Amino acid sequence: MRPTSLADYIASTPLFRTPQRILSLGRAMMAASFVAMLVTVMIAYPYASSFSLPAQIAAHLLLPVAAAFFKLGYVVRLAAHHALGNYSAG
Repeated sequence: MRPTSLADYIASTPLFRTPQRILSLGRAMMAASFVAMLVTVMIAYPYASSFSLPAQIAAHLLLPVAAAFFKLGYVVRLAAHHALGNYSAG
């Protein structure tokens, strides 16, 4: 049976079948975006003299993008905790 909506497609995808996998995905998103934020901050501020101007501009532009993915990972993590019945997770 073909999924008829985006929600059906997500539910039928093996990655999203269990709340534990969603929790792992949220944690992985948070970890990866945290590393990306650290790298962009290091390029943009303390080691700026070691990088070209386009690299510094890219680092400044990517910092809020990485922060947005961190927040998205946090929301995914909260949704997984909710699906697991852990309503006090924060």
